[in-house]
Amino acid sequence: MVSVGERYKAVVARRTLNMHRTLLFVGVVALNAACSSSPNTPAADAASDALLAIDAPRTPDAAPVVGSGGTGGITCTSTATVAGRRLCVASAGGAEFRFIEPPAASGPLRLVVYTHGDGARAYASDSAIKALLPWADAHHALTVAVLAPNKCAWWQVPSQTDCSPTATPVSDDAGVNADALKAVLDLFRAKYNVALTQNYFYGASGGSIFLTKSFLRKFGDVYPGAYALNCGGETPALAFAWNNADAALRSVTKLYFTYGDMDFLKPDIELAIPFFMNAGFPIDQKVIVNAEHCGFDAHGRAVEVFATYTGN
Repeated sequence: MVSVGERYKAVVARRTLNMHRTLLFVGVVALNAACSSSPNTPAADAASDALLAIDAPRTPDAAPVVGSGGTGGITCTSTATVAGRRLCVASAGGAEFRFIEPPAASGPLRLVVYTHGDGARAYASDSAIKALLPWADAHHALTVAVLAPNKCAWWQVPSQTDCSPTATPVSDDAGVNADALKAVLDLFRAKYNVALTQNYFYGASGGSIFLTKSFLRKFGDVYPGAYALNCGGETPALAFAWNNADAALRSVTKLYFTYGDMDFLKPDIELAIPFFMNAGFPIDQKVIVNAEHCGFDAHGRAVEVFATYTGN
């Protein structure tokens, strides 16, 4: 049986081959253009368009969807009813998570994942899952919310269980929590047929800090997709654990930073944006005027990001 890792490597290999073919095409077109008497010939324009196609982020449906091939489903430790649907609670890698399966449909499932801000209020209330559910249902996606291992803050080490304003924060620079989230996502790939390149992440505040500082740094190559980074974001403390210079590994990933112009995290976010841009990631930046920290509809913005990314 072919493993998930082998499936993903095959996808990357095909994309790399396609990129090399495109580069060859660009070379031929550019050579023809060089022999032309006019710099504005169709050949020159075609070369320019081909180069832009290489530089531009791939769309999520640009290539055949490859699924993980997982089967069996996840066993719930408990269940609840949310928005008239069955909510399943389980755990993996030291992290609890909640999820709702989409209505039955054919083909691999997309994966919509929420990482909460400090205090985990939107996780506990299921408000994030409720807001994401309509879009996820319409796009054949599992809707998942994951609780930080310390049960309060994704960007702090698992052993720091006091996330109150008076506590001394201990940043998870090494990315231990990234390992926990990957364990959860790997479980979904093992138990459901999940599309390997159609991942939709929504981080809020500390959840966005975690995604940029730790998760993308460690696992952005195996979990590419749309990252809705609301009111948070930081540069990693350590180097990428994968070759981010390889466009095939960056795959379809695009980062969407949204924050208020009065957010106290604005300086950190505006350091992270050029960092990831220079690291090769396409960036979308939206600044909300007269908004303080998370002073906008973050759930709604995540849905808007996913709709923009997919085109619907």
